[in-house]
Amino acid sequence: MHKPVSHRSGHCCDSRDSSDSSDPSGCRHAGPRPLRALGLLAACAAAALLAAPAQAASIYLCKTNGGATFWSAAHCRQHDALIDRIESVPDGLPFDQQVALAEQSRAAAARLYQAPAPSARTATVNAQAPQAAGRSKGEECKALDAHITQLDAQARQPQTAQMQDWLRSQKQKARDRQFQLRC
Repeated sequence: MHKPVSHRSGHCCDSRDSSDSSDPSGCRHAGPRPLRALGLLAACAAAALLAAPAQAASIYLCKTNGGATFWSAAHCRQHDALIDRIESVPDGLPFDQQVALAEQSRAAAARLYQAPAPSARTATVNAQAPQAAGRSKGEECKALDAHITQLDAQARQPQTAQMQDWLRSQKQKARDRQFQLRC
């Protein structure tokens, strides 16, 4: 049997009764007392962090059946509306500041969905598009063929979906013009 343990030496096996043979290693703990105390301290710190108040709140952009939108700290269901967007904002700020932060985040997300501005490369393609004024039918047909070849080459390169759509529409316009000229 074990005797009551005195941890003055820092190790509980110092007080182990030598008649106990159930433990072949001779010791039933993970290590000296300082390591166990450190583990206990870490567990207490983790519990304190979990018990700390939340640092973020959610606010909801609600949409009514009529299409109007409004921000709410409560779930949209409580206002008989549908959720359009949920934003995480710092807790403890006044509601109007939380709404301002949520609007900034919403605007940043909207900018991600906007079509990219035409690049210099796109402007060059537009400038090279054949114009009917001052050209013979044969010259315009050759220019249309070259333009379509250039559009095909550009379409084979990695492009955004919007750019691919634009290239397709430009190629369709050039093909339509070829048909009009009977090239």
